[in-house]
Amino acid sequence: MRRQLLFPLAAAAGVALAALSAVALAKSFTLSVVKNVHVTNNPKAVRSFRVKAVNTHEEVAVGPAGFAVYTFQGETTHHIICKKTSSASTNCWAFWPPVSVKSAGGISKRSAIKGKLGTFHNHGVLQLTLNGQPLYYFTPDLQSHNKRLAMGDELKTFGSIWHIVTASGASGTSGSSSGGGTTSSSTTTTTGYPPGW
Repeated sequence: MRRQLLFPLAAAAGVALAALSAVALAKSFTLSVVKNVHVTNNPKAVRSFRVKAVNTHEEVAVGPAGFAVYTFQGETTHHIICKKTSSASTNCWAFWPPVSVKSAGGISKRSAIKGKLGTFHNHGVLQLTLNGQPLYYFTPDLQSHNKRLAMGDELKTFGSIWHIVTASGASGTSGSSSGGGTTSSSTTTTTGYPPGW
């Protein structure tokens, strides 16, 4: 009886291992578009950080896992504002993880997303850019497990304002719109995340 149970379990583990290996070895990354995403910054957890109220349904750019992507106003590959630090109060990446890729060679986007994709090295990660602006996810979006809900648009944290990337590629204002291939980043001082976040 035990032998009959071990074989299916071993086979299932092998299939799971093969699936994980395929994901880990994936060499392509497509920035897609999802229609009718509820874009809001009204939930209580983020309300105090909003610059202006947002509550709409839009076509937004999403990473491979289906979650919305954002840009940070004024940030470029040569002027990094959102940084990874060891301090909980200044670690922007804890709340805004970068959209990372394994290789610059396999990146693509849907035609509805206007602009040029690029990559650059940021704190040991190959990060995706759109029109020279680094792209990020928002941790509360990821934690909600709801791919049709985006809560990070028009929030002011870490010294600037976050903008969702819409299907047109618009994502607020930026300090630069240079396209960008693979480059290295410089670093600047990061302001802390607001207390009580």
